[in-house]
Amino acid sequence: MIKEVANVYFEALADDPAANIYKGDIVLFLDTLKVSTIETTAEQTDATGGWGNPKLITWDYGKEITLTLEDALMSLESLRFMMGGAIKRSKPASSDSQTTIPATKVLVHRTEEVVAGDNGVIPLPVDHITKATLYPEALTGHPIRFINYGGGTDSATAGTRTQVTSGKMEAPAALKFKNTAMGVAEETLATKGDHIRIFWVEEVDEADSAIEVTISPSTFPGTYRVVGDTFMRSQKTGKDEAFQFVIGKAKVSSEVTLTLEAEGDPTTFEMTLTVLRDTNEAGEAEMMKLIRYGDAAADGGTTGDDIGSLT
Repeated sequence: MIKEVANVYFEALADDPAANIYKGDIVLFLDTLKVSTIETTAEQTDATGGWGNPKLITWDYGKEITLTLEDALMSLESLRFMMGGAIKRSKPASSDSQTTIPATKVLVHRTEEVVAGDNGVIPLPVDHITKATLYPEALTGHPIRFINYGGGTDSATAGTRTQVTSGKMEAPAALKFKNTAMGVAEETLATKGDHIRIFWVEEVDEADSAIEVTISPSTFPGTYRVVGDTFMRSQKTGKDEAFQFVIGKAKVSSEVTLTLEAEGDPTTFEMTLTVLRDTNEAGEAEMMKLIRYGDAAADGGTTGDDIGSLT
């Protein structure tokens, strides 16, 4: 009997230089699956006749095999794989004696909330996860934006919205809303105790500090060879034996659902694959192989009676 989920990996069937993937590369390995289900279906048509018009002959056609994988964890690589997107990793500029390779930059949209100090001075924001001090900088086309939610000594400042088109937040003395060096009009826009929400765009080019997956309307998941490894337990010997399925050609479905919610179980990620007809080395049509293997000699000449002796 089979009583364990499979570990599954995907092998590229063709070169994709743009993604730095070539035929035979293992593009994804999943060892945190909760469920791996293989479903086989087919259509039927019947010939009927005689008294009572009973079924006389039945033909099967249109065989379909669907593989469904439910993963407990996610990565940006698995999301790229499921959605058919392009992945980009931040990296600094580099050069050699002949060429200069520009930096690969990823734009990250940031927001943090601060509380205005004396005289309406806006402190530097702190990352809510790492607790590191941040230094927002206005980029071309991406100003630093401020929203005043109020709560301070002067309720009249609540609701104020403004933006800074140039400059970088570096020291509290230079962060007052009315500071003209930051491109803001000479007026008091915050008072002590006001809650200020800051929005800005950060340009990241440190090696692998940011990863971006771009989903476009013209890109879709690909077709891969799929191998799943699990084990089956022999009723005769009580021992676990290696078991695997091999799918020569499977198309990853484009339907992906990401559920973000505060309650309930953690979100799992479901991937559906449609098995396509493939041709083996002998030129014969096939869709899937089921393989049990093991060391028969070590088990006294048999590996169980579930499928039959390997000897």
